[in-house]
Amino acid sequence: MSSVIVDQRAEATKYIKDKKINKLFDILGAQLARQKPEDPNEFLLNELKRISELKEKNQPVSLFAERDIEIMFSIFDLTNRGYVDQTQYLKALTAVGVDSPSLPVPKGDKINKDEFISHIYAEVVKDAF
Repeated sequence: MSSVIVDQRAEATKYIKDKKINKLFDILGAQLARQKPEDPNEFLLNELKRISELKEKNQPVSLFAERDIEIMFSIFDLTNRGYVDQTQYLKALTAVGVDSPSLPVPKGDKINKDEFISHIYAEVVKDAF
C-alpha cells in the first residue's frame, strides 16, 4: 500500500513540475499582493483569462515584464553611467529569482542597458509559465 502512496506523490510532483503549477501560483500570488484587489476571486478569474490569452498567442507569462527589468537597470545604475558591471548584473539575476543562469553571462564590466534588459528578460522568460 505504501508504494501506491509514493507513486501517487511522485505522479503529483511530476505533474506540478511539468505543468509549471508553482510558477502559475507564484505569478497569481505576486499579482494579488501587488494589486490588492477588492474582490480577489474575480481578480484571479480575470488573471487566469489574461494568462490563457497570452498562452494562446505563445507569449511568455512571468512575474517580470521588460519594463520591470528596465526599471531594475536604473536601480542598479544609480550614477546613470549607462552600464552596470558583472557583479551588479548577477545581483539583478538573483533579484528576479535566477540563481544559476543557464544563458551565457555577458562578458566585461560594462553591460549596457539594452544588453542587461535582453539578457535578464531571456532568463526570466526561459522558465516562464
